[in-house]
Amino acid sequence: MPDRPARFPALAVACPSCGSTPDQLCTSHGGTRTRRHDVHQARTAAYNAQTRSTQ
Repeated sequence: MPDRPARFPALAVACPSCGSTPDQLCTSHGGTRTRRHDVHQARTAAYNAQTRSTQ
């Protein structure tokens, strides 16, 4: 498994907005470009929900 950037811990979960799998960067709304500077808010929320439920 590739190392995920430390600034994107949400890459541990799949993105409900664009369908990117864990460890893949999110894509633009059209699916044509990789979002290199952030992830979708829905993905961050899914990550936060998962980490809260495992604690």
